[in-house]
Amino acid sequence: MVHYSSEVRLRLRTNVLVPLWKQNAAAVAGQDCMIWDYHVILLYSKSGSVLVYDFDTTLAFPCDVQTYWTETFHPELNLDESYQRYFRVISGSNYLQHFSSDRRHMLEANGNHKSPPPSWSPIYDPGIPANSNLFGQFELKRVFTTSSPSRNIKQFCIDLAKRNLISASHPSSLSNNDFKTLSTLPDVVYAGFDPTAESLHIGHLLILTNLFRATSHGCKAIALIGGATARVGDPSGHVTDRMVVPGYEIEQHIRKINSQLVRLHSNFTEGNIQLSKHLSIVNNSEWHLKMSSIEFLELCRDFRLGDMLRLGMVKSRMRGGSGLSCSEFLYQIFQSYDWYRLSCDFNCHFQIGGNDQLGHFDAGYDYIKKKTGKLSAGICLPLLTDAQGRKLSKTSKESSNIWLDEKKTSPFTFYQYFRQKPDSAIIPMLRYFSLRSIEEVEEIERKHQANLGKWIAQEKLAEELTQLVHGSTGLKTAKQCSEILFYGSFSELQKMSSSFIEKQFGDASVQRLSRSSFSTMGELASEVHIGEGSSISKMKAGALKLNGTRFRDPDEVIDFDKICLGGKNITLVCWGKRKYHLVRWID
Repeated sequence: MVHYSSEVRLRLRTNVLVPLWKQNAAAVAGQDCMIWDYHVILLYSKSGSVLVYDFDTTLAFPCDVQTYWTETFHPELNLDESYQRYFRVISGSNYLQHFSSDRRHMLEANGNHKSPPPSWSPIYDPGIPANSNLFGQFELKRVFTTSSPSRNIKQFCIDLAKRNLISASHPSSLSNNDFKTLSTLPDVVYAGFDPTAESLHIGHLLILTNLFRATSHGCKAIALIGGATARVGDPSGHVTDRMVVPGYEIEQHIRKINSQLVRLHSNFTEGNIQLSKHLSIVNNSEWHLKMSSIEFLELCRDFRLGDMLRLGMVKSRMRGGSGLSCSEFLYQIFQSYDWYRLSCDFNCHFQIGGNDQLGHFDAGYDYIKKKTGKLSAGICLPLLTDAQGRKLSKTSKESSNIWLDEKKTSPFTFYQYFRQKPDSAIIPMLRYFSLRSIEEVEEIERKHQANLGKWIAQEKLAEELTQLVHGSTGLKTAKQCSEILFYGSFSELQKMSSSFIEKQFGDASVQRLSRSSFSTMGELASEVHIGEGSSISKMKAGALKLNGTRFRDPDEVIDFDKICLGGKNITLVCWGKRKYHLVRWID
């Protein structure tokens, strides 16, 4: 007969913590595992089999040792060092001869029990000093060892660092010693996308390209669609409450975004069967919409109000005067539970997101550690901003023109967004977005710097991302349209049919207007204006061209014969040097 005592001693702390699964106390508390200060079990060997007697197990009593071992200790898990299990093996004879306890350690200072004592009598022998340090006479042995180090997720993060893509992380010390901490994490990465609009935009594309790149390093990737959290609203980056999106619209958005994710991943893998298996698309409605309000409130017990109020996004909203709705305040709980579910269902303990998500990473990290004792980590990527330094989002003016849906942003406009980036911006963007290896990216940088003015980096990135988002057909269309506008002549353009020209621009870059709505060039300029600032001021400065002809006088009466291209019902509009779109006259 063998007696086990399992203990864990935390460095610099006197208390001990032992996470065990399949415990009655955990079931009563609504938890997956129970954190004990110590736990005592009995192993009994008979006829070649070993049985475990654990008075708190939800497994069979007694239970065969193999089942108990795997179900109670989960040796396959990579726990934080502070939760590693150690064992003292004490023979039955030694235990019975030397152990005695009057349970005084279970009493408060006033003599009352801290919690109800066991129903059975204590093992107490008046001839043996009570609560003697029997366990101290036997060596502590660590049985579980960390599994083989993870190389894939570590290499992925080293690659992120080389690309200057790490804006923040949780824990903040994650990058120390070449991301040594990540050696204990599974090679699974996730990123979340709330379907509050019918399409993803280039801000999401930055997250997606890095999620895809993780699979190139051998990691499994999860794209989590926030079908439930879209109904709540993420307060990050917003000074007022988000607009409420009706449920039926969210369902439509989910279908469209799911299709986008599938299409982009298909373009990325291009028949590579191995890579194609590395992306899973999951919807958090699968668990949130099945949860009752009482179950959610029970879940909330694990979150402290003080911790939630300390989140930066909460404090900024409270200071701003607009306040924060209860639903948006609770968003951090929803997202924390998402990460917890992914850790349970997919063994995912690592996520990436924008740097406005750091507070959510913090909350999720704490929740997973509290529930499972396991370590997690997250890296925040830089946020894309417009010329004024504002976050590109679904509601910002610039990104609203750069969607991943060709019906909202044509392949031509998408291609030109990257093709027209100045040299000062394109090198960081090349590192951020490109799916090429960092060595290939650095080679493009060298060629670009040696040939300034030839737009080498711009063309490489524009081609790569247009291929990723719109496929080979979309890239071909974008390049054809660019060739016509920037390297052809208007006389050649006039020879082409209206339908052909419109096809090159795509529906998203064709504006349909009625002639009867305008009488002066100023009125037309205001309607076809692109960008910020005053359309009239920009027009007077010579920024507006129609079919290649500059118009400066806002009071000039419109001559439609003059502004229609080659007698067709279309007008080519250009603001500045390269911002083109098409007007289709419907009468």
